[in-house]
Amino acid sequence: MATPRVLAVRRMAIDWRALGAAAVFVAVVAVLVVEGRGEPRGSDANSQDAGAFALLAVASAALLFRRRWPLGVMLVVVAAAYAWWHGIHYDSRAINIPYLVALYSVAVIGNSRRTVLVGAVLAVSSAAALVLLGDGLDVLRWLTGLGWTVAALLFGETVRARSELAEASEERARRAEVEAEHRIAEERFRIAEERLRIARDLHDVLAHTVSVMSVQAEVATDSLDRDRAAARDALGTIRHAARDAMGEVRATVSVLRSDPGPARVAPVPRIDQVGEVVVAAREQGLEVDVHTALSGRALPEVMELTVYRVIQEAITNVVRHADASSASVAIREEGERVNVEIRDDGTARNGPVTAGFGLRGMAERVESIGGELWHGHARDGGWVVRASLPFSGVTR
Repeated sequence: MATPRVLAVRRMAIDWRALGAAAVFVAVVAVLVVEGRGEPRGSDANSQDAGAFALLAVASAALLFRRRWPLGVMLVVVAAAYAWWHGIHYDSRAINIPYLVALYSVAVIGNSRRTVLVGAVLAVSSAAALVLLGDGLDVLRWLTGLGWTVAALLFGETVRARSELAEASEERARRAEVEAEHRIAEERFRIAEERLRIARDLHDVLAHTVSVMSVQAEVATDSLDRDRAAARDALGTIRHAARDAMGEVRATVSVLRSDPGPARVAPVPRIDQVGEVVVAAREQGLEVDVHTALSGRALPEVMELTVYRVIQEAITNVVRHADASSASVAIREEGERVNVEIRDDGTARNGPVTAGFGLRGMAERVESIGGELWHGHARDGGWVVRASLPFSGVTR
């Protein structure tokens, strides 16, 4: 932002330019006045007198207001010029300067339609002035005056057109800059959303797998001395869980690699893979029943992924945090929504339950496709998680 000192300097610069323009104007007019005194006079020409200087002063003073009232100033200057040329017949051309400046101002401040109208009116009025105030229509004299009139108007029109073109270019550049800023903001928002999605997927995968591995490690530890076969099966489950988790993690973070290369991307989990989650939970001692009631219509990929992740996270929470022996999973298509419910028979905790990263991630995933998530204590004991996912909130 410019300081008061800088603004004062700018105002001084503008004042000096205005004074310079005024000085040039006065000098040119003075030269024309002196030149007119030395020219040979025609039979009807009159030398400058007090009336000539009065007309010149009025026309010059009117130019000070040309930016505020361009048409009014033009009328005053044209009246003075017609009196100078056709009425008194002064032999000097000094009045031409304010006349041309007034016409230039009308064109540069107005618009093309007004410029054409002013030129037509002046062409007719100058011809009428020659006929009424002179000795008849002198075509050569009329064409000469009309040429200067058109030149002044065209010069003003050209300057105005170039100024409007520059302003339009600046406006386009400003809009382009704003649109670029909006695009950058949208890109950052999309990147943040993608990072959040990746974080949710990583949490879902790792939380589920680590839970399985932890339980199986306990089984292996307990069975190592008395049941080597059970310990071997538990270690095999840990190995398979770790391998599957690495595959899903590799697929999830593949979008962050600048050169994915030949890396294989695992398919997006779907509802028909919920059985894998159930099998893993049963291996950890939790009996899980699944009831599915779908119409058979093709579900959007993101909806199937959301259903899978909600069930996976809910079952993982039951295994890790609930003292439950059984759980049930229900997936129902009701109208234009798919409803999911996970219920367990665990012991309810006393006091309020604070949502951890898993529940928050689950809620964000469901809300991202326009769905709703509810979780809380069941009336008959245990814990319930319900998700309602609309078809209208996702695209195929």
